[in-house]
Amino acid sequence: MSTENSIIKSLKKFHVLIVRWHMDFGNFLRLIIAKVTGQKIIYIQFARVNNFGDQFNYDLTKFFGRQLIYTHSYKKSQVALCGSILGTYLRDYSGYILGAGFLAARFDRRENNWKVKMIRGPLSAEQCGHENENVLYADPGILASLMYTQPVTKKYDLGILPHSKDVAMMEKLPWGPNVKLIHPRRKPSDVAHDIKQCKHIASSSLHGLIFADAFQIPNIHLKISDRLKGGLHKFHDYYLGMNMPYENIMYEKGVTVEKIIAHCKNRCEEGYLAKKQIAVQEMINTVFKNINT
Repeated sequence: MSTENSIIKSLKKFHVLIVRWHMDFGNFLRLIIAKVTGQKIIYIQFARVNNFGDQFNYDLTKFFGRQLIYTHSYKKSQVALCGSILGTYLRDYSGYILGAGFLAARFDRRENNWKVKMIRGPLSAEQCGHENENVLYADPGILASLMYTQPVTKKYDLGILPHSKDVAMMEKLPWGPNVKLIHPRRKPSDVAHDIKQCKHIASSSLHGLIFADAFQIPNIHLKISDRLKGGLHKFHDYYLGMNMPYENIMYEKGVTVEKIIAHCKNRCEEGYLAKKQIAVQEMINTVFKNINT
């Protein structure tokens, strides 16, 4: 390895340490403020990255009257909420599964101590041995329309919301004035605002599609690359759990905005979504009441 590459590698490691220290310090401040002000606290381990789908955990717990405090240990996590994180939870975990799922089909967590109340879909349920139990299938992201309620005017015919690994590629393309490129590495409320500005959504991010479903915006999974870990597993899991047909369109050079829009559909009926949202709220409220912190 050249000296230049060694320096770059060292700088990247240093950057990761600085970011982690910054996030840990913020986490510590939230804990102190919550204790001083008497807020109810909930400890959660999740993918703590700068991505709206993972950061949604903070807004979600706040919506239910709790202050999320991040824990590095899955054993200390009281619930597993949003994200494809269950592969990082081992069989000795004794807390609640409340909407999370597995990233890939290779994970096997059967014969565990988990309290599975709500899980993203039947594939994840089977992977942890709870497919034949009275388990609710849903991702808490479907509550986005109940959480981000500020009225927004439609400005764009199409919103492109790439997974963080696809952003660089999408940023290079000349989409035109009627297309909104939505960056995923921002606050969930900002991403939700941009989604609501669009008449259609094409996304390689699962939570981009889930948010679009919540806002009843016609959408399609835009398969941009093969860089996402786990392949299509989490997509099939979510769509099976919502009783919706899964479809995608491959991004190819020269694909037109009109073609992408033609594939966008509102696959989630409003009545069905409303019932799911009520069930999710009831389940989270019930579990949170059982957690005393």
